Formats: sequence, C-alpha cells, structure tokens
Amino acid sequence: MIKRLIPAMLALLAVLAWAVPAWAHGRSGEADVRFAQTIAGMELTVVVRASVQVPAPLQVDVVAHEPGRGGGVELTLRSAESGVISSGMAQVRLGRPGVYPVLLSADQAGPHELEVKVGGERSVLPFDLMVPRAPLWEVVAYVAFACAAVALIVALVGAALSRRMVAGASAIAFVAATAVAFTAGGLSPWFLPPVPDGAPVGPARELPLGKPNAQPLIEVEPARPGPHTEFRLRIALFDGSTGRPVDDLAEHHGALSHVVVTSQDGAYFRHVHPTRTAPGVHEVRLRAGEAGHHLVYAEFERIDAGGQLVSGDFTVGHGDSGNKPESPVTQAVRPAMEPARPVAGRPVTLTLDTGDATLQPWLGMAGHLIVRREDGGYLGHVHENSSMTNAAERVPDESVARYGPRLRFTFTFPRQGRYLAWVQYVKNYEIVTVPHVIEVEAEGSDR
Repeated sequence: MIKRLIPAMLALLAVLAWAVPAWAHGRSGEADVRFAQTIAGMELTVVVRASVQVPAPLQVDVVAHEPGRGGGVELTLRSAESGVISSGMAQVRLGRPGVYPVLLSADQAGPHELEVKVGGERSVLPFDLMVPRAPLWEVVAYVAFACAAVALIVALVGAALSRRMVAGASAIAFVAATAVAFTAGGLSPWFLPPVPDGAPVGPARELPLGKPNAQPLIEVEPARPGPHTEFRLRIALFDGSTGRPVDDLAEHHGALSHVVVTSQDGAYFRHVHPTRTAPGVHEVRLRAGEAGHHLVYAEFERIDAGGQLVSGDFTVGHGDSGNKPESPVTQAVRPAMEPARPVAGRPVTLTLDTGDATLQPWLGMAGHLIVRREDGGYLGHVHENSSMTNAAERVPDESVARYGPRLRFTFTFPRQGRYLAWVQYVKNYEIVTVPHVIEVEAEGSDR
C-alpha cells in the first residue's frame, strides 16, 4: 500500500511546488503612493515606491512630464511619529522628460510627510507608509505545506526502512496537511485582508462617508492678472461643520487635488495639481492666457468621505502683457464618436487613434477626458475604458508603455448644448492634449 502511495505523493508534491508561487500575491499595503504636482513651472509625479519592510531604504521616483526649465528637486521625508528625517535630491534636466530616482530611508511605518522643494516653491505631502502583513490564509497554507513536506520525508524514509506504521501515519499526515493548505487557499477570498503596518486606525474608520463637504475659497493673486503674466491660484478648503481647515485629503487618482482652469471660450486650458503649502491650502503658479473670464474647477476626496467638485472664477484683465505662455503639446487628429450625433442622456463613445501603441499611464490611467459645457455650468472627468476595466490591477509603473494606439472613453452628456472637450494622455513622458468641440442634441431628438 505504501509503495502505491509513494508515486501519488511525489506527483502531488510536484503540483504543490508548481502552485505555491501564485499564492504569494494579493497582499495589501503593496501599492505605490503617487502625487502629481505642478510646481515651479514643472508638471511632476512624485512616486513613493511600496516598501516591504522598515527600517529600510525607500525609493522615490520623480517623473518629469513637463520639465520646464528643469532644476533640482529636493525631497525630505519626515516621520510624524519618530521625527526622523531623510533627504535627497533629483536633478531634472531642461527639456528632458523622464524618471529621476531618489533614495531615501524610512525608520518605521506610519504617518509621514514628504516635502518637495523646487525653485523656491514648497509642497508638503502627507501619506501613510504601510508595510504589508501576510494574510492569515497564507500563513496557514505555508505552515501546512511545511508540515506536508516533513511528513513526506518521514513517509519516504519509513518506507525505505520498511517501517510500515511510520510510513503509513506520515502518509496520512501528508494528505491531511496538503488538504488543509488547499482548503486555506480555496477559502482565501472569504478571509478579511490583513491591516498593513502603518495603516491609519481610529474611530473615523468606523464611520465611512461621515464627513461634511468642504467649503472652498478660490482666489488668485494678483486679483486681476494681466494677459500672459504669472499669477498664483490659491484654493483654501474649510470643513462644512467646524470651519477648520480641511487637511485630510486622500490620494485621489495620483494627486491630492486635480484642478482644471479654462478660459470661457476654451482656448486656454490647464489641468494642474496644486502644491500643499499649509493645512487646507493648495496653490499653483500659472501664466495667464488672453484677457477674459476664466473658470476654475477643483476635484478632491476627503479620507473616509466621497469625492467633491468645487468651482470658482476670475478675470484676466487688459493690462500690461507678459511673455505668451507655451501651448500644451497637442495632436491634430480628432476623436471619432459613436453615435456620430450625441444625444443628451445617452452614452456616447469617443475613440482617439493616437497612432502609437507605447503610451504610458498618467495619474493611474491610460487617458483622461475632461468635458465642460460651454457656459461653464458643468464639468465632467472620465477615464479611458481599458484602464478602468482593469482598475483592480496594481497601477503600472509610469515608465511602462502598455497602452494605445486607440483610447476609448464612454460618457453621457446630461443636457443638450455645446461642450468643450480635452483628451489627455502621455507619450514619452510628455502630456499630450487634444481639444475637441461636441454638439449635443436634446433628448428625444430624431436619429
């Protein structure tokens, strides 16, 4: 009997040895932290790479999409609990989009602040450095596999020495241990994921979506900038119930906040990511376009609360003009629409053929579609279909060219009218913006 079991046990062991590596995945706390930042005339994404243990070196990548004049990007990591500080510098080159790595060090998990300094501007980015823990099912499975391996060895030795009782008992133990391992693996979807070291805890975690909306104060300095002159856009957020600064923004699609600034006619368009200069205060320095009315939209999400969109406006005056700002990189090809004549209340798919199958992710997605009603009363922001379909996957590295050549967006226009649209994607680290105008017919229009 034992001799008959030996080939079966060896075959089962081979299957187990082949299957084990797949069970090492799925741990929580392994995601990178991304912060898009528009700072000192540059559009950067600061990526804090996932850490598997602390104390340990911590890699932070500075991805330059629009490097502007380039220059030194100074990074300082500070633990909110121990106060330990680690600093490093990335030297972004003029006109050289790409990834610039910096090596810092972390002494423990938990709340941290990453300070970014560039050309006299400063941003402080709060985040939780988390280290994954092995899920319970995985621990059970590996312990069971270890027991199965020991039992198999004992069974083989017992069989070789003609110790039938030892070999038989060990064979039974082997089968039982492997059954436990497979059962643990099979039941893994029903196990709660472990809380990683450094994850925030407290009463707030028990009250999801329990916070009031933030109240914005949107202003520019100077209050009426001249055409093509620099100005500073400031967004201050206050809690709707206490009036205190809102300083609990969550990393939301790779940034603390996403801000869209457009002129009334849509000729001026900027999608930027302000720096956090103080608790509840986010600022970005821009160069104005032509004189006229401008609209501001800020999108953000509070921790344990829903997303929120706030808006404001300002006017570019007719005073002294400065140097005309550089226009965003654009593409001449326009998106195709299905149906060709969009109707309010019905989904429409926009397809843009970029002609390139080596597009990189930006803000965690293959592409972005921003839609504004011409009168400014509505703003929509959707992501490319394929990257939304695979949203459960880990966000790919910014250097991985895995998207394209066709980008598809599905959107439903709420009302008839003229809409201004901008498709954005990244190629060779550069942000490409494709403007488009869409006429939407009234619901119930004849097709």
